Amino acid sequence: MASLAGCSFIAGDLADDEVEEIPAALLASDIGITKAGADKTVSGFTYYLAVNVYLDDDELRDSELASILQIIVDENDLPIDELKLGVVDVNDEDIDLDSMMERLVPGVVAVTVGDDVRFTTDGAREIIDAVDTEQS
Repeated sequence: MASLAGCSFIAGDLADDEVEEIPAALLASDIGITKAGADKTVSGFTYYLAVNVYLDDDELRDSELASILQIIVDENDLPIDELKLGVVDVNDEDIDLDSMMERLVPGVVAVTVGDDVRFTTDGAREIIDAVDTEQS
């Protein structure tokens, strides 16, 4: 029964409010983010961290994607299975993250739902490493 109580505590903890540290760190960065939000969500037995970012530009560079992912990885202290990320440009158009991420690390995107991509924290680290290697 103790392990069941532990699971319900985690599920309850993840099911409540929004995550404040990640949006604050994204807004404080020099990436050019005008608005950001993050929410903890649970679907079945899968725990997600959903992050939405709004840019002050009409494109997202590889280095900016890597910076966004680094902030998310650094600031996240939740036990999650997957990240969901959506990025919107200055014209309120969704950035094609699926193509961008697949170009950097083929196979990294687990699922694309609408304009959001789902991937693991390890996948985020792979993209960060790929961009770092590309810039070296």
